[in-house]
Amino acid sequence: MSCKFLICLLFICYIERIKAQFSEGTQCYYNEYRGICTRPRKCQSSVNLPDCPNGRRNRLVCCAISPYQPITPIRPITTQRITTQGNQNGCPPVSQELTSPKTGRKAWDKCIDYQDQLVYPCIRSSDYSGGMTRARRCHHSTDALIVGGSVAAKREFPHMVLLGFGSSPAEAKWACGGTLISEWYILTAGHCTSSNGTEVSYARLGVQDKRKLENSQLYKIQNIIKHPEYNSPSKYNDIALLKTATEMKLSHEAVPACLPVENVSHEKAVATGFGATRSKGDGSDLLEKVTLNKFSDQKCISSHRPQRNLNRGFDVNTQICYGDKNQSKDTCQGDSGGPLQVKNPHINCMYTVIGVTSFGNGCGTVGLPGVYTNVIVYVPWIENIVWP
Repeated sequence: MSCKFLICLLFICYIERIKAQFSEGTQCYYNEYRGICTRPRKCQSSVNLPDCPNGRRNRLVCCAISPYQPITPIRPITTQRITTQGNQNGCPPVSQELTSPKTGRKAWDKCIDYQDQLVYPCIRSSDYSGGMTRARRCHHSTDALIVGGSVAAKREFPHMVLLGFGSSPAEAKWACGGTLISEWYILTAGHCTSSNGTEVSYARLGVQDKRKLENSQLYKIQNIIKHPEYNSPSKYNDIALLKTATEMKLSHEAVPACLPVENVSHEKAVATGFGATRSKGDGSDLLEKVTLNKFSDQKCISSHRPQRNLNRGFDVNTQICYGDKNQSKDTCQGDSGGPLQVKNPHINCMYTVIGVTSFGNGCGTVGLPGVYTNVIVYVPWIENIVWP
């Protein structure tokens, strides 16, 4: 008797689970037909399709889409080809609370595409409906939060790139950082395009530990595009783009960072890199992060006065500076070219790179900020190259 009772209980639980799957407007499937769950009086179809269980008194039926539209095969979405947002192939759109509408601006729209494709990708649902649903593949840390920093979590910064200089991957010196911004392009500092006379040759994605490079993606650099107004060793317009020889494979572990399209002042930002953890120290094997505070233009000007390679002093139009007024927090040697980023407030689980690590006076000197190339100034130049 107890066994029969248990079987009945399990069956009831199963039915209740199925009932919870459907509501009015939900897509449903019957044999080779696609339908919409709706009230019987609203359904004009003459095909007698089954009910949509919804656990409520109001009956819903799986009303065939007119003319009776067969289910079309849903091609798997690759990580390299971005599709448009919305109900494509029966997949629901990303929730409005998590994203924003497109505007026609290339950088903004690409950010939404990458979120749609990589962070909330369409997958086949495992429930009774058999339709498509959105997965969530966000690896952002929930903490508020390098010198004074901490080790980054795995996949926390999926746009982070490590750059190598040398004739082969085995002999390469991994000495600069960069930011993945598309399937083909990496953003970095102009001074990171060469090291001791050797041009940057390789890029690695997904590096968490420099001692375990075999766990990362390796790409050869094909084209080096320095900003036309960058003149080494000058520190102005210290920004460049690197194009890989083959298309980079995007996934939830390799998500491009967004480019800024609004000129907003961010009081706090996060810098990441493999740089020295103290002035004149060796680089870190682990990817580190540090939360920095924005300094006023006046403080930046007084901290970085005219000098060799900075003959006009700090440039408020093309540079920004961040550091800490009370603690030893900063980027150091080896962090150059890496991103200064913020979480995008309008497109969930996406970072926006607002700065490229350029230079500083020492590492982690309390009250002395580091200087970053202000990315928003260069977005039109970047867009014309990356998404012509």
